[in-house]
Parts: sequence; structure tokens; C-alpha cells
Amino acid sequence: MYNLIVSKFGGSITCSAEKIKHSVEIIRSNPARRYMIASAPGTNPPNHGITDLLFMSHSRFSDNKDYEGLLAEIADSYRAIIDGLEINFDIDSEIEKLRQDLLAGRELAYIGSRGEYIMGKILAELLGWTFVDAAELIFFNDDGTLNEPKTFRTANERLKNIEHAVIPGFYGSMPDGKIKTFPRGDGDSSGAVIARAVNADLFEKWSEVNKVFAIDTDVIPESRLVKYITYNEIIELNYIRKTIIRDSVIFMLREANIPMRVSSIYDDEGTLIGSSIPEGTRSSTAACISGRRNFKIIHIEKYGLNEIFGFGEKLLGIFAKYGAACEHCLSGVHKIALVVKNPIFDLRCNAIIDEIKRVIQPDTIRLDKDLSLITVIGEGMGTVSGKFEKIFLALWKPKINVKMLDQGADDTNIILGVSDKDYENAMKALYDTIIK
Repeated sequence: MYNLIVSKFGGSITCSAEKIKHSVEIIRSNPARRYMIASAPGTNPPNHGITDLLFMSHSRFSDNKDYEGLLAEIADSYRAIIDGLEINFDIDSEIEKLRQDLLAGRELAYIGSRGEYIMGKILAELLGWTFVDAAELIFFNDDGTLNEPKTFRTANERLKNIEHAVIPGFYGSMPDGKIKTFPRGDGDSSGAVIARAVNADLFEKWSEVNKVFAIDTDVIPESRLVKYITYNEIIELNYIRKTIIRDSVIFMLREANIPMRVSSIYDDEGTLIGSSIPEGTRSSTAACISGRRNFKIIHIEKYGLNEIFGFGEKLLGIFAKYGAACEHCLSGVHKIALVVKNPIFDLRCNAIIDEIKRVIQPDTIRLDKDLSLITVIGEGMGTVSGKFEKIFLALWKPKINVKMLDQGADDTNIILGVSDKDYENAMKALYDTIIK
């Protein structure tokens, strides 16, 4: 089905020889998997992953503190992996090179990127594949943005004649040759960049638990797996639920129409993300339901509001002045309601409300702190007849009051506001009626 696949394995996989062996079986099970993106070995709290130890080493060196213990811990972690894989790899030389780099005053990003660099070399040795340094493939502009033309051109030219390659994730090169990293936890961007460069048919993200579920598993642990979801739907889901995929990755893949699969190495029936879903694979219009608690809503009433020129600009300008964002804005003829949820607003709430009173001079203003938002997500939600009947019927049975309702402009979601105390019951009722 796919001729060229780029596969990225996360730090939860590269942290042990046993998981790496299982990953190698996955790689070798499909010859279309030609390029592997390597993450630095991670670990579980309270311990530190390799990247954390590298950053800590740089910090201690910069503060003239002892860092040798951290280098020894890094060496021991890699040595355990190498011994478990039963390969010949000179980790002592890599650690000595790291030590010399610290002594030479190499930049923080460079030191932090050595976790992926060393892991990439280990995996290349294990697989018998070519190791290609990401610094020779991925390039950033002076302002830190990705230099897409140079990156896509260079990576394509470099890799097109390499049958199989291991490429470290997480970093690339600045114009002056120094290393720049993607944000922490964003090794997926490296994979998406390489997938774009080589015109891949599929980008895969593998970890221990890597799936998209139809509802938040903290509400319904046995939630149904979403096997297919569109780019637009996953972007909407990312807003309300912190998922395993960053928007930047989705946007990059969507531009080139490259599908992405997220899967667990223990169960490859994951979630496929693409421009559309196969016909007949979804029993309802909605793909998933998600939500968040503890929103606040400011109710403002002012007679003749609809006739005041520039009212919205003045109101939102107050929030911009204090650096507090609005999540949603709902309006009527004489009323407007702003939904907010951010720590800046919490810190400056009284000052913002006082300025609204001064600038807007509302007839009444009220702050409601009891609001949870629930989002029903699905392509074409706005064109489905009877959708509101199902939603309100689901919430009518457990007697849950809807405090606000907002249909997304792109017809991909419907957002409901309920009291915090009704949050879980509302989620379960909607799941049982719309998804299950």
C-alpha cells in the first residue's frame, strides 16, 4: 500500500534494549520503512532522560560544578542498551567526545542534541543502515524558523540514493553552523520534515501507548479507539485535549497530503490521520468528544451594543493590553460573553474587569467561574441534520443544563458549556449517545 515510509520511534522506546529489539522487528517487517528517526532514550519520573542529563551537564560545567557524575550516568545508560543489543559500539569514545565538546564551550543546543545523535549511531549499527546527521539535512533561518526550501532540497538530494538511513531527531543547523533544537518533546517535527523532503507515502510515530481515543480516558478508561481521523479533526482535538501530536507536525504533513499513523509497538492497530477517512469506517459523524474544566465566562450587557462602532475592538483590546487571551466570544443584541482560561487572566482578572467598566461602561458585568467546555468533533458537523436533537436529548436524560453553545466556523466542532459539577456526566452521556 505504501512505497516509502518514514518511521519515528520515541524516547519511551529507545530507553531499553528489549523495546529497541521489538522496534527493529517492526522496521524490518515492511521494506517500505526506509528512514528511521531516532529519539534520545527517555525514562520515567523521578529519573531523568538522556536529554535532561545532557542539559544538566552543560549547566554544571557552565557553573564550574562537577559534571563527571552526569557523564558517567549517561555512559551507563547507553552501555546497558548496547550490552542488551549485543553489538559492538564504542560508547566511551562518544562520551569522551562529549567531554571535549563541553571543554570547548559548545552551545547548549549542541550538547542537548547529542542524545539523539548517539542513539542514531547505535541504531544504524544495529540495523546495518546508513547514519545521516540531521545537522546536514535540516536547516533553520537566522530567526529560528525552518528554512523549508533549503531543508527539503538538501534532504531530498542527500537521501534519494540511500536505501535505508537512521536520522537523529530533535535538531538541525543554523546558518552559522551551530545546532538548533526543536522545542522539547518535539522530535516528531524532524520526522515530518524528512517525510516532506522525501515525498513519503506515510509518516509513522511509534511509542508504548500511542493512540487517539474517542473520549478522554480519564473519564472513560475503556474508550473506543479512533482508527481514522482527519487533519482538521485532530487539530480541533488538540485545542481541547492535549494529544500526542503537535499542530506544527499536522500542518506540515497536511500541506503535502502525507498521512500519519500513530501506533504502539505492542499493538500496531493505531490511528491513521489524513485528509479524509475511508468510506464506511465511521458509524457516526462525530469522531471524538473531549473537554476541559475550570473555564471562566465574563457576561457583559450594554443597551445598544450592536450599534456601537468598534465595540469589539475596544473590548478585545483590553485583553490584549494585559496579555490575556479569550477562548471564545458569544454575542447577542445587547449582550456579549467572553470565555477565558489562562493564568494571565487569573492574575489580572480584577484589573481587566475594572478597565472594561471604565472603557466600555457596561450596564452590567458578571464573572461566572463555573464552566466546563465539551467539544464534539467531526467533519461536516454543521451540515448534519438532527445533531442538536441528539446532543440535547443525551443531556436531557441526566438533567444537565447547557450554559453555552458554539458551532465552529469550519463545521468541524460543536462546543458546549456546562457546569463543572456536570462535566463527567455530560461527557459520558454524549459518548453513549453519539459515539458508542
